[in-house]
Amino acid sequence: MEYKGYIAEVEFDDVAGVYCGYVVNSGPYSIVTFESEDEDKLYHEFCFSVDIYLESCLEDGVDPVKPMIVNP
Repeated sequence: MEYKGYIAEVEFDDVAGVYCGYVVNSGPYSIVTFESEDEDKLYHEFCFSVDIYLESCLEDGVDPVKPMIVNP
């Protein structure tokens, strides 16, 4: 999944019964994580989480981590 340059990977946690996602192109650690029980709502949760991250950075007066370019 991609949104505003950020790319996410998703895994299914069969113990918890939820899909867990995280941004993979933000450096050595993920700046955004998200989860959903419903596969159809994953992209919405991803976009919402990225937007919350960017808004928080703006409110705190810090520069957000820019997405890194990933070679195909």
